[in-house]
Amino acid sequence: MRWYIPILTVLIFICNSVSAQLSEGGFPLQVVTLKSSDRAFIKMPLLKQSVIEAAMAANKTSDAQLKALTFAHAFNVDFSPSNSGVWYSTNAGFNVWRITISSENAYSLNLIFDDFELNNKGRLFIYNEQNNHYLGAFTARNNKPSHKFAVAPVAGDEITVQYEVPEDEGTPDDFRITRVNHDFMGILKFDRRPIQGKTAGDCNIDVNCEIGDRWNQLKDAVCRLIVDGREVCTGTLLNNTAEDKKPYVLSASHCYDKWEYAKTTVYTFNYESPYCAPLDGDPIHSLSGAIMKAHYDSLDFALVELDDLPPPDFRPYYAGWDRSSAIPDSSVSIHHPQGDIKKISFDNDAPDIQTFTSSTIKNPRYGSFNILRWDGGVTEVGSSGGALFNMKEQVIGTLSGGAAYCGNPVNDYFARFAMQWDYSSDTTKQLKYWLDPLGTGATELNGKQFNTNEDLCNAFTNLTDTDEHGNIALTVSGETKGYWGGTNSLGITEIVEHFNIYGNEILDGVSFGVGKLVTNNNNSRITVKVYEGDSYPEYLLYSKQVTIDNWAEDAMNFVSFNQMVEPAGDFFVGFELSDINTADTFAIYQSLREYEDATNHLYVKQNGSWESFTSLNPQNYAMVNVIELVACNYSLLTDTPTVEQPKNVWVYPNPTAGELNLESDKEIEPENVVVYNLIGQEIKTSVVKTDKFRIKLNLHGKTAGVYFVRFPYGNTFVTRKISFVP
Repeated sequence: MRWYIPILTVLIFICNSVSAQLSEGGFPLQVVTLKSSDRAFIKMPLLKQSVIEAAMAANKTSDAQLKALTFAHAFNVDFSPSNSGVWYSTNAGFNVWRITISSENAYSLNLIFDDFELNNKGRLFIYNEQNNHYLGAFTARNNKPSHKFAVAPVAGDEITVQYEVPEDEGTPDDFRITRVNHDFMGILKFDRRPIQGKTAGDCNIDVNCEIGDRWNQLKDAVCRLIVDGREVCTGTLLNNTAEDKKPYVLSASHCYDKWEYAKTTVYTFNYESPYCAPLDGDPIHSLSGAIMKAHYDSLDFALVELDDLPPPDFRPYYAGWDRSSAIPDSSVSIHHPQGDIKKISFDNDAPDIQTFTSSTIKNPRYGSFNILRWDGGVTEVGSSGGALFNMKEQVIGTLSGGAAYCGNPVNDYFARFAMQWDYSSDTTKQLKYWLDPLGTGATELNGKQFNTNEDLCNAFTNLTDTDEHGNIALTVSGETKGYWGGTNSLGITEIVEHFNIYGNEILDGVSFGVGKLVTNNNNSRITVKVYEGDSYPEYLLYSKQVTIDNWAEDAMNFVSFNQMVEPAGDFFVGFELSDINTADTFAIYQSLREYEDATNHLYVKQNGSWESFTSLNPQNYAMVNVIELVACNYSLLTDTPTVEQPKNVWVYPNPTAGELNLESDKEIEPENVVVYNLIGQEIKTSVVKTDKFRIKLNLHGKTAGVYFVRFPYGNTFVTRKISFVP
């Protein structure tokens, strides 16, 4: 017999660092044992490399190139509080059940629960102490009619499940763990896509690039699906003719191998970079579970209704649709290739109408749109189910598969919404019954933003397409003294970003793009702060201490505000560094603006005094921090309230396959147009004047990649980032 001594203490943390999924927050009670029971630790069988390689190969060569992404292997199990784990009876008023599950070499683990009916006073946590990654507390509010529950992946190859109930509730058997899913790719930002996984191809376009500005509202309808803990697809939140906010999500039928998989799918909104750069987002806005309403293999669609209404801070938008037989002159798709942050693809031509066939999908005649060639971006595995939109921002199809990839952006197939509508008379195989509940016979419906006033939220950043984020070193006489965006030895103790958002905005939270994080689990903390002030921070409105040991490097990390924060006019958001352990390093990404008349947003507190970054460097450069605010009750319907570049300048097509047009409301002289590469070298290009206000650039023969074009505009200069994809 192995003896243990249970000791129950409350872990006291400065803030709620629990991430992802609707939960109550908080942290698990700590149970310390001298020796653990065999029942308290369970190790999964070793996952053979041959199984992983077969799954990876299938992702590349799947049947007819269907574009779902398999990232995990499923172990079927049966663990419950009555047959596994250990109950700890304590004198602190709680019974605590714990089980630790290990699967060697997993990048993350996620669980599927059945018979899930939590006690009204119970709290459930899933966590990895080593990685400081916690989910929960899940409570009776997470109980569902299906009695199933899926959790988002938790980083690492060992996770603990902990269930806490008051002593007078006994030791209830309130759930069963039926699936342990072993992530062999690295689906989480914690892993930065290790050797076996990869991010989306370089030709993909981040949804928040300037070229996608007109789609800023529509993008919020698109979500990433983790289906039954094993596959990644894309879905779109849809409006219906009753306009009653029913949260219908449309995706592909081949993403849901079984009807009941809707119940064990995690739906993640707003997983995207804050601006035009491949910077990993924070997958915190997630919901678990849905009910399948319609599913039809032949037309490859699945319509589910989410168990929970997406809350206002998820920024949900309900996309419209067009069920007519019209063929658009051009189209767009928004999706999650490789399960990566949200991307956007453009086809400037009309698609063909074709018949898509695989061993599992046999379209009726002319059941799909065929994108002959993408003019910007592509789709990849993980994009399956992503919508095809017409220029009225209405859904006209859903992605089944195709041959497109970055080296050859051709031949993708989207099942036609018009045929999905009522090709089958069976209400479980059509969209009509669910999306036109009023029987209006409407052929099209516009999208809808249902949230208003204090419930209307959006993301705001000062970053533009011309910015390039990095860790900006703080140097004196050539010697590095730390970072402008973080720890340093020059007396900078606070770093803030200047904002101005129109309206009586209420701040919901802030995301920091972490560029450098070296901690030794020393409980390092920053204090997030919000100041009011015109030229400099003056009045402290809000502060919150946050532990950063569990934050992810090279990714956005969200901090929610736990009280109403209402700045007026100009304000500043940032953090204080005083509680960073001396052995640790922390810095957020920034973008150095070296062009003339650039707007500065960085202000620092050095030796007790506030200074503008512009005044602290001899070149008078400007700086912007990689910080994104979520604010509600705003009045400006845009993600970028601060416009630094003239609006009446257009660069198109962008990305370009060779020729690029510049157009302005002011005269452009070809000799004044300069093109630079990423390292600042001038690139010689052919520049032809089309008319007084237009010129044409030719990049044929240049290396594929990102360039900058710069030319005079009145008394200032315009600098725009362009992508060359030959």
